Amino acid sequence: MNTSTKLFGTAGIRGLLGKKVTADLIIKLSQAVVKMFPDEGIIVGHDARTSSESLAQYALATISINGAQVYDVGLCTFPVMAYMSQKLEHKIGIYITASHNPPEYNGVKLLFTGREFTEKEQEKLEQEIVLFDKIFHSNWDEIKNQRKIIDANNQYFNAIVQKINFKADNRTLIVDCANGPMSLLSPRIFSTLGFNVITLNSNIDGCFPGRLAEPSEENLSVLINLCKEKGAIGIAHDGDGDRVSFIDEQGNFVELSRINALLAQLSLTTNKSGIVVLSIDSSTCIDNSLDSSSVKVIRAPLGDLHTKSLELINNGERVIFAAEPWKPIFPLDWGLWIDGLFGAVVILKELVEKNCSLYTKIKSIPSFFSERRSYLVSEENANLIFNSLKNHLTTICAPYKKNVLDFDGLRFDFEDGTWILIRKSGTEPKIRIYFEAPTKEQFEWISSIVEKLEKLIK
Repeated sequence: MNTSTKLFGTAGIRGLLGKKVTADLIIKLSQAVVKMFPDEGIIVGHDARTSSESLAQYALATISINGAQVYDVGLCTFPVMAYMSQKLEHKIGIYITASHNPPEYNGVKLLFTGREFTEKEQEKLEQEIVLFDKIFHSNWDEIKNQRKIIDANNQYFNAIVQKINFKADNRTLIVDCANGPMSLLSPRIFSTLGFNVITLNSNIDGCFPGRLAEPSEENLSVLINLCKEKGAIGIAHDGDGDRVSFIDEQGNFVELSRINALLAQLSLTTNKSGIVVLSIDSSTCIDNSLDSSSVKVIRAPLGDLHTKSLELINNGERVIFAAEPWKPIFPLDWGLWIDGLFGAVVILKELVEKNCSLYTKIKSIPSFFSERRSYLVSEENANLIFNSLKNHLTTICAPYKKNVLDFDGLRFDFEDGTWILIRKSGTEPKIRIYFEAPTKEQFEWISSIVEKLEKLIK
């Protein structure tokens, strides 16, 4: 393995099957995990990609031959894996997935007691992978009866239904499962809660024949049209079940920032006050929808929500909600993992109990003009281009800025709620520019700055 190659991005390891992600990598990673955590049991699960089950078998065999206790969860969602990692206490999770990426990709997400690995844990594991010499073999009497099969999907189902129990009185709900493992769980949960569930793409197929795995507006045209026709809410999952998108009763794709703002508000109904942790690229509309007298908003690097939340919790702080644009976390109410399904249940419970439509509920949350752009750059020039962008952006924005964040890129916030962020991708050789404004006029102004920056890239 090339020691200069960084395996981990902002969401575990991800790459093309047969190139970055191989059986050899899974073997090395699995043995490295056993070496790092010799006294912990290890849970292995996988999504529905055509290569995922085979890669999971390599992980199971390697862990077992190393003499460690291994729990086989099989086909499940990422939230199910995380829940079991927390429930079993001090158990490591190896989950084979490439989340919302195309079917030719695969990867690994790693868990420790219900949370994803911290950056330091990933770095240590990567060092162990680089130092891999040969596979270790335990004696026969050390590996017998080491593998246990767990019915994790049912355990998660029972937990979430007991945690948030309400009756929807046969309201229609359309659920798009993305041909992934959510097909085993989401329709069943919402049917149990009393919804009249209509399913889309609920047959498991790792080639994603129904639509691409990312639940973006452009990929959800069938769901959008069906919601409009039925006058019903729609929810759409991604390939491994951590993300969720909403379509309202009029067929409108609900901006994910407004969904997170609503979830942050609902977290306050049970917790009254506390800290909300948001990734550096999260919308200001979340801040604006919260009462600043009872909530403190702290931003964290993209992919670092768990580390920041855990740090605050260990310091005695009450972290009531955390989110990246696509991904909500409920530290006090549920756990330190990203769980779009739990978020969907929370929102739908609120709508049922208040007898309110999603369309009406979302109208109370401010909508911002926003755009996210990505630019492919050569790896050798990425740092040079990025530093040039930072210098140029600082010169332009310095006279207007209200606040500056210089971790995980560079973000300028302005008095009227407009902001701009430039950062290097953690998974690809790309420069990303995100920007947002409360009015069309301010959006045009910040767009003109982006156009100036683009000239430095092209």
